[in-house]
Amino acid sequence: MDIKNIVSNMTFEEKAKLLTGDGGMLTHPVERLSIPSKNFADGPHGIRHEKEENCTSFPNLCSAAATFDPDLVYEMGVALAKDCIEHDVDMLLGPGINIKRYANCGRNFEYMSEDPLVSGELAAAYINGLQSLGVAASLKHFALNNQEKDRLQVSVEISERALREIYLKGFEIAVKKSAPVSVMCAYNKLFSIWCSENKLLLTDILKEEWGFKGFVVSDWGAVQNSGRAIAAGLDLQMPHCWNMTERLEEATKKGILSEERLNDAVERFLTFVMSKKAEKGDYNRAELHATARKVAANGVVLLKNENGVLPLTPEKYKKIAVIGEYAESPLSYGQGSAEVFPHDEFVETPLEELKKALPETEIVYQKVYEKRSFSDVMLWPKKGEFCNFIKDSDIVLMFVGAMESEDTENFDRRTLNLNPNQEMFIEAAANMGKKVVVVCQSGSAMIFGRWKHKVSAILQMWLGGEASGGAIADVLTGTVNPCGKLPETFPQKPRDLDTGNGLVVNYSECLEVGYRYYDSHPEEIAYPFGFGLSYTSFLYKDAAISRQGDTLNISFTLKNEGELDGAEVVQIYSAKPLSCVSRVPKELVAFKKVFLKAGEEKVVTIPLEVSSLAYFNTALKAFVVEPGEYKIHIASSSRDIRLTLDYLSEDEIPYTTKQISEGMIG
Repeated sequence: MDIKNIVSNMTFEEKAKLLTGDGGMLTHPVERLSIPSKNFADGPHGIRHEKEENCTSFPNLCSAAATFDPDLVYEMGVALAKDCIEHDVDMLLGPGINIKRYANCGRNFEYMSEDPLVSGELAAAYINGLQSLGVAASLKHFALNNQEKDRLQVSVEISERALREIYLKGFEIAVKKSAPVSVMCAYNKLFSIWCSENKLLLTDILKEEWGFKGFVVSDWGAVQNSGRAIAAGLDLQMPHCWNMTERLEEATKKGILSEERLNDAVERFLTFVMSKKAEKGDYNRAELHATARKVAANGVVLLKNENGVLPLTPEKYKKIAVIGEYAESPLSYGQGSAEVFPHDEFVETPLEELKKALPETEIVYQKVYEKRSFSDVMLWPKKGEFCNFIKDSDIVLMFVGAMESEDTENFDRRTLNLNPNQEMFIEAAANMGKKVVVVCQSGSAMIFGRWKHKVSAILQMWLGGEASGGAIADVLTGTVNPCGKLPETFPQKPRDLDTGNGLVVNYSECLEVGYRYYDSHPEEIAYPFGFGLSYTSFLYKDAAISRQGDTLNISFTLKNEGELDGAEVVQIYSAKPLSCVSRVPKELVAFKKVFLKAGEEKVVTIPLEVSSLAYFNTALKAFVVEPGEYKIHIASSSRDIRLTLDYLSEDEIPYTTKQISEGMIG
């Protein structure tokens, strides 16, 4: 189809109307030219339609990211596409990959990681899966929307290196590896310029430097000035703007908006609008539910398991006490545009799924505390009743988590701490000498109190979607061997970060985000980035490194030393001990999930592009690789380095051929 020919036959008014919505989630049709309307939908974890439509509630991206498994996230993307096709959705507004700079960000449950490589690689897998069936993705929120507080007006001030190496890197990876149909701009400002009007972001970097061929859509209501926004590189303003024609006419008359840029926006958007609509096929709702359960189970992170208290088996435990409202009514998704409302028949609860998994075991339940709000009154009167209830149990499962209203759009979390009532009952059970297993439901990092040293096991369940109950039951009973890893650091105490004065926020910490900060400071943490236990154990040995062209091949032997099949997420970190620029102690440059049967060992080879060792040189405006010695760490987490290799970069110089040819270097 000749898009340029269609554009040449459009009137100015038709072009202007095309570049804004027709209502909330529809695009504007042009009947004269047979240009159809397209249907958008929130959000990244499933379609936010009415409950009667029974859309699948998939694990939130905090959970999907903890799988560290691009293949599985791709599978989730395909499943999302099937749901979209069934419900006539042409573009799903996701995934979101803003960096988890601020642990209290209310929308962290929608984002993937504090690390740009994890965010970018998994986002690319999600997008490739979704778009493989013809459903468009919208990668968001571009860029620096790292807090909900003041997001509608705050301006981010940041160093160029931090911008490029941390906050844009994930977007760059996803754009280059998956070619999303759309990128959504953020509400906030960057360097005092609205992201919707920021030419540096939308045109110079995204379209020209990265070669993005799709269209840029605004977040809903993010456009302040339509003419300046389209001129800067925005291609679609959402939702409906009633006077879009007048706005663009005025911008054209004032010389703000050129005809060339207007036509480019129309062409980019028309390429999507005129694309073939995905055709409906066989739809199996139960199959999508099974995929959701698989992803959620693989995202569960085992943080502690003393003396092999888990998995639960009828031989080990004849009576199990299950405590907390989270067990019968789990937190399965965050609030706001990411909410999904499946039919009740598809919503699994941990309590019921445990009863199904352990029919020979007596399972008793007591609500004790609620999930919906912080209690103004400590529940001391219930403590005696609680202790009496659990006294005959062989093991106590405490289901706890964030408050229901904490993981949400528009507001940041009030605290990272558990409700004091929850902690009081955990302590009470542990002080009785009981084996206590704590299962936490939250969309982001939590701070666990002193009780974490007293309990037998801790699992981070995240917000696992409609099948989260079955997923956690699978892990607790050993049907699934836990293999999730933390995509974000769990701190010991809140970090003091600038969140601004309402007008400006200064990212003065520069590159020290997440584990990059904690590696640079002696501050104690609870659980490091990349951490996660298994019901088996893995041995790393015999590492070697070789170079072929621009690729380093990192190889080593990995052995499953336990009696259960399992998977290990191997992480590769690079370090530059001596550098001409400020660098963090180490940074993740590759990861791979490896499955091994009990007793099996295999040689694992992970290719690593030499360019992965680069930093952003602000004088050259380019990523460059320093000459000299690098340490290549092969690790099970950011704090658990198993093997280290030396790599000497002798032939790399910190200039590109293009820069030399253009005379930038003498």
